[in-house]
Amino acid sequence: MTDQYPPLEIRELPEAPSWKNAIGVGIVVMGLAIGTGELIMWPHLITKYGLGLLWAAFLGITLQWFINHEVARHELATGESFFTSSARVFKWFAPLWLLSAVILYIWPGWAAAMGTTLKELFGFGSYLAWAWASLGLVLVLTFSGKVAYVVLEKSLKITVPSFFVLLVIISFLTLSPQQIFTALKGVLNFGWLPEGIDIDVLLGAIVFAGAGGLLNTCVSLWYRDKQAGMGKYIGRIINPITARPEAVASTGYTFEPTQTNLSRWKRWMLFMKIDQGLIFWFLGFVTLLLLSINAHAVLVPRGLVPEGLNVAVVQAYIFGDKWGEFGFNLFLIMAFLMLFSVMWTVIDAFTRIVSDIIFVNSHVGPFQKYLSWTKRFSLSQLYYALIVGLVIISATLIPFKQPLTLLTISAALGGITMAIYTPMIIYINNRRLPPQLRPGWIMNLLMAFTSVFYIFFAIYLIVDKLG
Repeated sequence: MTDQYPPLEIRELPEAPSWKNAIGVGIVVMGLAIGTGELIMWPHLITKYGLGLLWAAFLGITLQWFINHEVARHELATGESFFTSSARVFKWFAPLWLLSAVILYIWPGWAAAMGTTLKELFGFGSYLAWAWASLGLVLVLTFSGKVAYVVLEKSLKITVPSFFVLLVIISFLTLSPQQIFTALKGVLNFGWLPEGIDIDVLLGAIVFAGAGGLLNTCVSLWYRDKQAGMGKYIGRIINPITARPEAVASTGYTFEPTQTNLSRWKRWMLFMKIDQGLIFWFLGFVTLLLLSINAHAVLVPRGLVPEGLNVAVVQAYIFGDKWGEFGFNLFLIMAFLMLFSVMWTVIDAFTRIVSDIIFVNSHVGPFQKYLSWTKRFSLSQLYYALIVGLVIISATLIPFKQPLTLLTISAALGGITMAIYTPMIIYINNRRLPPQLRPGWIMNLLMAFTSVFYIFFAIYLIVDKLG
């Protein structure tokens, strides 16, 4: 495995910023989790099969916490995206991740769910028209700001905490101690599976208990555009219409393990642990837990299961049971905001991944001759052009499938990609980083378990489908 990319340039590790400026990517990934697993897939499973399945949700989000931690470690140390770092080891990873991103994230499941949510909220129009309008709003917001990532993060810093606070309030008013105790027993009910459960949907929900698929590896790109660690030297994606694009480096940097740099490294790692551990993992799991308990407490007595085009709409009874029509509509508004945030984030992630792979490999590496025609475009130009293209494709695909079907397909394929990249994360962090920056034996053990789990997932899914 020969590295065909230029070596990392040596520079000083930048000073870590204040807490306010350091925290943010965890909220982005938590917003992804709320709008996929927490709002769509887990309430569906819990209302059908009971709170005893919550152990699988806990497992899914915990495994992804480990992945996010290790993806962020490499970005802080080098400023490179995971997609470039892995291609240094095996060049064919670059086209593999490109193809995987296209297969995984062209499905407009969130747009379809938002269409039905807005139709129910306003009482007029078709779900298709509302879904198309939501996709159009993504473009309006994306082109309204100077730095693509900053616009996304600021929006999620409003919608995610608002949804969480409202959910905590309604849980306090609705849930009994016995219901919470039963749910906590379900969290510890490891290995239990109800008879007749669709294993594909369950495994897909485990993938979407966090971000899932390639979205976990996109953490490296979000931290980079936040200029975390050595990412400060790379350059950001800037709106080419409203501002002058920054120069963007094709490959990353490294730093000497001096006392000063290692002291800064510890502070960067502390920020990342809090961002991913406290915000993404802890608050994300609390949100998943409360949504699932509320769905079970409110929807099961009504004989309702969140599925089909109404996967989000029927959950409005969670607020409506206590607050009447006001609560029903309030949930619809919050569900729209969360689903919109997820759709926007997934579109951003897809566009970010594809534009990064094309930009890097058009300038350096073994695929330059195939991508040389794209070299005249900056990273920012690629990003903004691709986001327009993806929105058009998504709008075309909306009428064909229901949201749960689309997201189950995406989650199943995402689990297979996770089986491929988790061992690679272990390798590059233990062999490509200086010894002082490598993970300890506990984190390596946890990542090994994560890798085995997703490899088993992939083998099971492939054998099941072939059978």
